[in-house]
Amino acid sequence: MLADDALHFDAEAAAAAGYAAVVAPPTFSAAAQSWGAPTEGGLELDLSRVLAGGAQWEYDLPIVAGDVLTVSGEVVSVEHKTGRRGGMTLITRESRFVNQRGELALTVRSTAIELDRTPADRRSQDLEDA
Repeated sequence: MLADDALHFDAEAAAAAGYAAVVAPPTFSAAAQSWGAPTEGGLELDLSRVLAGGAQWEYDLPIVAGDVLTVSGEVVSVEHKTGRRGGMTLITRESRFVNQRGELALTVRSTAIELDRTPADRRSQDLEDA
């Protein structure tokens, strides 16, 4: 997303609009988001079969330059479905960004999709294990 509003790069414009500093662009949190290790939350993910399933950002407060954010997250749902191409597991994670004043600034819900192994994948793995 292109954030070309002056609030995101001009301190004077941000101050004139009532902000303490330059405002972080809407998808700033994507730089801080990470699924971490493949075993996060006790899940054994095969990253070669993982796709991004989308994300939702819910801002409670603006994030401005100088804010110190603490991010905590958890897996909130794991669901198995069958689609046109076979089975898949949808893993939804929620991350909460709290500022230095202890205020919730942002909640991000993101979904990863892990495709089931195909018969060819299983045969290939069996050959590697042999």
